[in-house]
Amino acid sequence: MRKGVTIIELMVAMIIFALIITALWRVYSASQRNALEILTNHEINDEIDRTLLKITDDLRESNYIFENCPAPVFLAQVDGLKTSDTQNQLMFTKILYDFTVDPISLPDDEVNYTQNRIRYFVEKEDESNPDSLWVLNREMLPFDKKRQAVDSQMTVFPILSGIKECIFYKLKDPDASRSGNIYIKLKLARNETGPNSGKYTNEITVSVKERGASPE
Repeated sequence: MRKGVTIIELMVAMIIFALIITALWRVYSASQRNALEILTNHEINDEIDRTLLKITDDLRESNYIFENCPAPVFLAQVDGLKTSDTQNQLMFTKILYDFTVDPISLPDDEVNYTQNRIRYFVEKEDESNPDSLWVLNREMLPFDKKRQAVDSQMTVFPILSGIKECIFYKLKDPDASRSGNIYIKLKLARNETGPNSGKYTNEITVSVKERGASPE
């Protein structure tokens, strides 16, 4: 005679089934979290790479860099630089010549080129929060052929947010490697709340050789 399933056997089977489902769900959830974390980390890396590429391309196209923007420092002073320093900015000029115009034929107050003054600077995402992360901005101010600033055409727009550290500097040690180069140190972290806040950060420092000169 065939016996039926007892209530105890059924409960044990249900408990075992629940444990298996719970274990599978935990494995699945962990895999999802790991995949999301890897994707987020790649996004942070890509954001830093794109931003530094844009700045270095800007610098390589520049004609001259303003003195003290960034400030020249000795190698021993680099670790003491702060994102909040008032001189922590990068400013240079791009010149566009009009070679169809003979400069000799122009009035004394005109030149055969226009120029754009580019400035990179940082500001807090939330000025009311002392622990706020930073945002990097790009400002462009055009000048006309009379070398007058066209303030009405000035543009300022953010290019990267969620920054933990952003420092511009120039090495002035005569014996240091790449002395005179412009250095950009950028550190980006997750900008999110909760237990994973700031769990991943990436820091990159690049250098760009100063080139070009003032047309004057």
